[in-house]
Formats: sequence, structure tokens, C-alpha cells
Amino acid sequence: MGGNAASLRNIVVWLFIALVAAFLTHPSGEPRSVLDTPVPWPAELGLDNPGI
Repeated sequence: MGGNAASLRNIVVWLFIALVAAFLTHPSGEPRSVLDTPVPWPAELGLDNPGI
């Protein structure tokens, strides 16, 4: 049982290290968001018309 717990702890530690590395390697400046890009609505909906 001790080997299984050590293996699980090792996986958790490596996931934490990967998460920290992902935040540290994020490019500096304004963070990009999914909401920053325009949504590609179908033209049939007419939602890209600003006059509506």
C-alpha cells in the first residue's frame, strides 16, 4: 500500500510542477482569453451587423 501512495504522490507533485511551469512560461503582457476573439456566427443569423 505504501508504494501505491508514493506513486500517487509522485504523480501529484509532477502535475503541480507542470502547472507552475505552464504559468511561468506564459507570455508576458495581457493574458489572452477565449472571449477576446470574435465568435464566427453564421451569416444567416445576421449577428455581425452592428446596426441591429
